[in-house]
Amino acid sequence: MFAGNLFTSKNLLAIIFLALFILPMVFVVAEAVTTDEIDSKQQELEGVEERKKEQKDALEHSLNREAALKEELKILEQRLHELQQEQQRLNNEITAVEAEIAHAEDELSEAEARLSYQEELLNLRLRTIQQYGVVSYIDVLFESSSFPDFLTRLYNLSIIASNDLRLIEEIQSERDVIQAWKDELEENKAELENMHRQVATNEQDMRQAASDREAILDELQSEIAKNLQTIEDLEKEAQRLDSMIRELIAQAQSQFSGIEGALNWPIEPPTRITSGYGWRRDPFSGQQAWHGGVDIAPHGGAANYILAAARGEVIYSGWNGGYGNCVMIDHGGGTVTLYGHMSSLLVGKGDVVDRGERIARAGTTGYSTGVHLHFEVREYEKAPVRNYPVGGTDHRYNPMEYF
Repeated sequence: MFAGNLFTSKNLLAIIFLALFILPMVFVVAEAVTTDEIDSKQQELEGVEERKKEQKDALEHSLNREAALKEELKILEQRLHELQQEQQRLNNEITAVEAEIAHAEDELSEAEARLSYQEELLNLRLRTIQQYGVVSYIDVLFESSSFPDFLTRLYNLSIIASNDLRLIEEIQSERDVIQAWKDELEENKAELENMHRQVATNEQDMRQAASDREAILDELQSEIAKNLQTIEDLEKEAQRLDSMIRELIAQAQSQFSGIEGALNWPIEPPTRITSGYGWRRDPFSGQQAWHGGVDIAPHGGAANYILAAARGEVIYSGWNGGYGNCVMIDHGGGTVTLYGHMSSLLVGKGDVVDRGERIARAGTTGYSTGVHLHFEVREYEKAPVRNYPVGGTDHRYNPMEYF
């Protein structure tokens, strides 16, 4: 009986011993599995981010091409403007020439009327001569009845001769005037026709320029759509992985309980804020885009030290696509701070950092236009700030409310 009780007690002690020894190993293994899963997903995310970087580089190339296309459009628009001004100038000149032609036609009509009258007088004179025959001036003078009659006849004959001569000269002069007007009218009409041809040529140039412009616009819109679609697809993949990582981090049970008090300014002075939180015009695409953090630039583009905003554990340190060299710190309570575009990193994944500790140096890596720190505060256990256009929730809060 005693032996049986002893055996039972030994068995019980053995079971208790095994439980105390094996159970922690189970927890360690479980924790190791969770850590491995996080590492695996982090590596998968890094792969996606690397592809995003490639697409960002392609986008930058396309944006350079877009800038070139916009410059071509600017030149075309300037050419169109010049052609339109030239066309307006020609139209004004055509209007002036048409007015001159109308005036010349009026004067020509008057001159032709005068010529017609003078020709009628000349014809009347010729018909009179034909009717009565050609009478010699000497015969008229010799038929005078007296000397005064002779003088009267001589005077009348001189008047007739003078009028005949004047009439002939006026007819010739009117003919010359009419011919000059006709010549000038023909020149004006030829000039007008030349202007019309020039306007037609300009209109053809304008149509060709407009066609070229439309072709460039189509190409530009196609490139932009392609770039945006590629980035949108990668954003979807990144959001899917980000959601999985948040779940794994939650399962790992962070040793920290969240941020206490205000955050430390995340970069050593002197600095200035170059881009705030919220909607802004994207510096690359020129489109309106949501900026989920603040950009803080050191004066003179110096590589100032980047500082941990609060105590926490580094859950990511490395290249992160558009963020370039990036650090993420888990502060517990679902709060993660993100630091992007650094030139160099001073901490690694798994490091525990204190508030104000140096973790990197400022730079311009990734999707960046100059030396600065891109700083985000992500609150995964709070309500989302908004929804991503491609789906999913955005938990990036305004960092300026934490200082």
